[in-house]
Amino acid sequence: MGGSGSRSSMADLIRPAARTFFNAPACDDLDALDANVGFLGVPWDQGVIIPMIRSGASAGPRLVRDTRTRLKDTLPDGSSAGWFDIETEQHHLRGVRLADCGDVLLGAGDTILSHDRITEASRRIAERGAIVAAVGGDHSVSFPVGRGVTDIYGMVDVVHIDAHSDFADTIYGSKLSHGSQLRRLYELPTTDQLVALGLRSVDRDQYDDMVRLGVGFASTKALLDEGPAEVVQRLVRPGRDLYVSIDIDVLDGGIVPGTTLPEPGGIDFRRLRDLLVAIAGRGRVVGFDIVETSAAQLDVNTSMTTAWLMVHFLSAIYADRSTRP
Repeated sequence: MGGSGSRSSMADLIRPAARTFFNAPACDDLDALDANVGFLGVPWDQGVIIPMIRSGASAGPRLVRDTRTRLKDTLPDGSSAGWFDIETEQHHLRGVRLADCGDVLLGAGDTILSHDRITEASRRIAERGAIVAAVGGDHSVSFPVGRGVTDIYGMVDVVHIDAHSDFADTIYGSKLSHGSQLRRLYELPTTDQLVALGLRSVDRDQYDDMVRLGVGFASTKALLDEGPAEVVQRLVRPGRDLYVSIDIDVLDGGIVPGTTLPEPGGIDFRRLRDLLVAIAGRGRVVGFDIVETSAAQLDVNTSMTTAWLMVHFLSAIYADRSTRP
């Protein structure tokens, strides 16, 4: 299903953004990338099941770039100045090299071409030794991003965080929608284990397939009853390379009304933050995506929540660089 072929020229692969994620330095040549983290915008929402579900997630990268967090300054050597967290009384991410690799140049109306470009951009970032931090876009982008990351790292465990299982084989004849990407990731020969966390809106046939195929999962209720750290300890294997896919609709719909498919009864921001901290401490995160921030209902809190989740996850990944005053 795509994912191979000759290397594209940079002009055919990415476009620089007018404003960068967290004011990080821009990189317009992935072959020259020198960073610990490479941000990649994936402005794609042609995986949305229309007309049943609203689109608008193609604006996600722009909305997240335009929001604000405390992570905003770069040191003279090009590394991040980091940010101070009053709750932990620690300074996080100082000295970590961040780079905004622009947006994938997508092929209008051509899903296979677009997915191949997403995969190639992700692969090039990963082969430079940087964590791929992709911002969608609808959740279908997890498949081509994850495919590019695992092409470099080999066997990887996938952690899917979502209100929905997204494990359908096909939806109305399509294998590449935002309701099937987890199934496509499962089918990759480089996916060793797959777990889904935070589920609360799942079709019975997808539940049956997850049970039959040995996919580990925890519902929203399990996260609330057991706690994020306990669920991660039970389901996520230690010491593995991890690809993490975060759909912000795992949060309660009242927190992120500007997501593609909000659902009531979700976890709150702090529980999701704790979940990401537990995952970061369980293995080596080699890539992640965060998706479904949408312009369908403009809401600054949704994009700000997405941006802060990225900051907290990266802070947990690089916890060994955190310092106290």
